[in-house]
Amino acid sequence: MRAANYSSMNVFNLEQIREINNVIKLNFIQGNDVHDKDAIKTSDVKFVNYGKIQKYISPFVEFCLTANNNFFGFDLHPLTTMKKLNYNIYEEGTEYNWHIDAVPRDPVRDIKLTALLNLSEESYEGGDLVLFRSNEIICNEFNTPGSAIIFPSFINHKVNKVISGRRLTLAIWMSGPKFR
Repeated sequence: MRAANYSSMNVFNLEQIREINNVIKLNFIQGNDVHDKDAIKTSDVKFVNYGKIQKYISPFVEFCLTANNNFFGFDLHPLTTMKKLNYNIYEEGTEYNWHIDAVPRDPVRDIKLTALLNLSEESYEGGDLVLFRSNEIICNEFNTPGSAIIFPSFINHKVNKVISGRRLTLAIWMSGPKFR
């Protein structure tokens, strides 16, 4: 088992977050949120193509690729401009309970890494990201707007219920050849 559970870093300031959110909101596309049927997910999810926001989030993607090179070592497919990213909106009372990120029926790829960017413009209470390996790991540093986190997608994780405020995140699932 690899030593690193996750890697995190503060990537953007509030002004940059506002710009990213504005560009995302202008470029929403149609999509269906597919999540683990056994998980409770009450957040709202919208979608944006990577190509529409690529230049705005390039420091986030660089952080992800560097973290993979330094800590995880997965073979990854390149991100294409048509890749659909999830824009997660957690209002008061919403959550996403324990799950992993996977595409079990895909014959050619597996999701290797889950990468999240905190795009919240206002403070919120609750909404902690929690990972589970041999015990629960609360990722407090991810509560800071502009912060990014990346971890292997097969690590069980959840988002605790938001108590007050609004939590916004962008998710990129980085995939690669099937695990063998």
